[in-house]
Amino acid sequence: MADHTRFCTTPRRHCLVVAGIASLLILGGAAPAPAADPVGRPLTMDDLLDRQTLDRTTTSPDGEWVAAVIRRGAKPGEAYGRTSYEVDATRSDVWLLSTRTGERRRITDGAARAAGFWCATWSPDGRRLAMLSTTPEGDEPRGGDNVRLYVWERDTGALRRLGNWPVITQSRYGSPLDQLDLRGGARGAGDGADAAHACSVGLLPENAPFLWLDSQRLLIATLAAGEVSAAVGHYTRPYRIASADAARLRDGMEPTGSAVASGAARTSDAAMNARVTFRVADAATGAAFAVAAVPTYPFRGALTASVSPDGQRFAVLATVGALPPVEGRIFPHPRFEEWSLERRLGFADLVPGKAVRWVTMPAAARLPLELYGWSPDARAVAFRARDDAYATETPLFTARADTGGVTAAGRRSVGGEATGIVRPLPAGALWLDRRRLAARGPDGTWTVVEGQDEMPATVPTGVAAPDRLLRAADGALAALSGQTLLRLDPRQGFVKVADLGGGAFVPPADDGTVSPGRPLVVLNRLGAPQSLATLDLVTGALGIPFPVPAGQPLATDPAHPSLLYLVNEGSGQYLRRGSAVGTSTELLALNTYLDAVNWGQRRLIAYDAADGTKLNGSLILPPNYRAGQRLPLLVWVYGGYQVPADLNGDYMTGRDMPGMYNLYLYAARGYAVLVPSMPLGPRDGKRDVYTELPKGVLPAVDKVAALGVIDPARVGVFGQSYGGYSVMGLLGQTRRFRAGVAIAGISELVSNWGQFDPTARGYPGIEHEKSTNLGMTELFGLHALPWIDPDGYRRSSPLSFVNKVETPLLLLHGEFDTRGAPTQAELFFQGLYSRGRTAELVRYGGESHSLHQSPANVRDVFERTVAWFDRFLQPVNGDAGSVSGP
Repeated sequence: MADHTRFCTTPRRHCLVVAGIASLLILGGAAPAPAADPVGRPLTMDDLLDRQTLDRTTTSPDGEWVAAVIRRGAKPGEAYGRTSYEVDATRSDVWLLSTRTGERRRITDGAARAAGFWCATWSPDGRRLAMLSTTPEGDEPRGGDNVRLYVWERDTGALRRLGNWPVITQSRYGSPLDQLDLRGGARGAGDGADAAHACSVGLLPENAPFLWLDSQRLLIATLAAGEVSAAVGHYTRPYRIASADAARLRDGMEPTGSAVASGAARTSDAAMNARVTFRVADAATGAAFAVAAVPTYPFRGALTASVSPDGQRFAVLATVGALPPVEGRIFPHPRFEEWSLERRLGFADLVPGKAVRWVTMPAAARLPLELYGWSPDARAVAFRARDDAYATETPLFTARADTGGVTAAGRRSVGGEATGIVRPLPAGALWLDRRRLAARGPDGTWTVVEGQDEMPATVPTGVAAPDRLLRAADGALAALSGQTLLRLDPRQGFVKVADLGGGAFVPPADDGTVSPGRPLVVLNRLGAPQSLATLDLVTGALGIPFPVPAGQPLATDPAHPSLLYLVNEGSGQYLRRGSAVGTSTELLALNTYLDAVNWGQRRLIAYDAADGTKLNGSLILPPNYRAGQRLPLLVWVYGGYQVPADLNGDYMTGRDMPGMYNLYLYAARGYAVLVPSMPLGPRDGKRDVYTELPKGVLPAVDKVAALGVIDPARVGVFGQSYGGYSVMGLLGQTRRFRAGVAIAGISELVSNWGQFDPTARGYPGIEHEKSTNLGMTELFGLHALPWIDPDGYRRSSPLSFVNKVETPLLLLHGEFDTRGAPTQAELFFQGLYSRGRTAELVRYGGESHSLHQSPANVRDVFERTVAWFDRFLQPVNGDAGSVSGP
């Protein structure tokens, strides 16, 4: 491992991590921002690219070893171009950390072959770790050509590939490809039975294509020969298709056309007809057999597979394609794309060569939407469905595994609007026993459902209805509502078990450490510090409380009451383990070289918007800033973002931001950097986003100028994505800025609405369905189609006002931008070019929306941005006024 990783036990100050794993509660109070160090070197791009990241942790069943997946720094010799460097799992290795002795042991060495190992998951007996890897074998190229499953033996230390089949993987960035949702298996009896088996958690999660059926066998979702896993092929697919087209053109014997169709021209043959084959593999012997093949659809939806409690079969909810649009109708909940998909429910036995038994749906359940889980006797599953693609009501149904019979359960709609695994909500229905279900309605109340009969699950007086139910060790359902632990009695409703004096569950996740019936609970008792304890859902008994750490929870281990948590500080990143006796052990320290960096100062700026609204801004001053200096100012903008009053929760100015998004880099070059709040009004309803852009920005600049820390004549503006749109929109409305940089911005909303995703080549018949832009227009205040509201699209498009832009502008855009095709930057550049205005456009081949595929491109974007601002904002011969510009 790199020199920046070391084991240490020296206590360090705590602070709250800003970005990272967000699916669990953030625990502990936010520590105040540390004062700037008086000495130290400025931050550099090398510091950020060299930084290692803890991707995932999971504890062995005996509690002795933590398997930690650590992503290596972005150094020369690695394989790039697969996804943004900071989330690329294919640069990871697996380490073992002893909770007893502090020993560290690296069990993989991917750097030697530019390969990665991730998604490490313990077998139930703790003797093996299954993991994903791109490591090449035989004549496979350096860096690997696909993702396959590997198993490490704890007894012998041997690491071997389990089969040569490529496995399906879920991409982590942009519009996720091949989303997965595998549940149950060996850990299916606990609280994680209906949670997807996770490879990583957080803002950009990845779920696993495998799970342990028992201590020796795994269920694996594999691809057909010749297919490439999304972790490797998401952004390389267009090049493979272009190469094949070039060969066809050269030979002149095969056409290179790629057709998509709509309406009467749309046929079933146009679908991709991709298949995933589920296999059962024996980790001890290497023997494997295929179980069943199912259709997959790579965009928007997920492939869900849930193993029955007895381990004999699994239910599958497969997305088979997108539903065809109908003129004049809009799919419900457009922010949740799963509502526009067609899915099929089926069952397969875990024996060789059994085809899936697809369920014939009644008219009322024609379109299954979400799978909830198995009955305790493994005979049926519960799911919600609707009878029409545009219906918002989703009644509850059950389906029998043996007969395929479908029965309505209750009479009312269940669940909330979200269905996707990227935005998981607590389950809307859980089995009480083999006949009855607990179902939550849209109003948040619960009912006990048996067949068509429903009985309200009342709560005690003064207690709110819970939003999450957990299964206790005895199989009953329990909930925590405020200070009260409840159990659901089928006849009496929710019954009070104990008063905990305040608390909240740490939500369970299937990370390989689920322990049934004893979740961890956060205690918020009046007059006492926050603490953690295990909770017996049967008796209400609490374990020994231990202090809540100020950090980011990664994994809980109720069997050996402890919490793994991550602390990000200016001096590095630290993995610690808090125990029930109140001790905290530091297991790992990463990036401790950052302790030598002088980060500068960060200040909260309170100011009034143009309409009098009270807003906050975040200001970063350079290292060793001296009072009285008048600095050039860079304003980082992102429409809709609001700076919190507690800067420790300010995402934009987090020290752990990657690459050119780390604003401390610009402060290190001598600039003050301001992040203003930019409220744009309510998401729903009519609003003119374009005209709202300056209202939170210009008063913030005025406020900072009044503080005397900047030169108001030397102000630049920059931003990415919605921030790139914001830059172009601001420059069309004000000449306050002397230079601007728009990164991956959108300039013309009609064309963006209809453009294909540049990475969609190679998906025959469905290339047009990859784009998510059709549902994104509401982010710009638009709620109708372009031909219905042409004036709204015109008013909200920066291109409509390019004739008013006088400020020198640098446009940076990736060739494979999934949010806005390169034409968005090209159109705006052409508008400036045709007027003879100062502008430059840089297009990056193969780059995604974040422009973070290649470390060389990360450096280039940053250096070009700084050079542009240096050109127009820095004084010439000490005279700020002599800089040419508008």
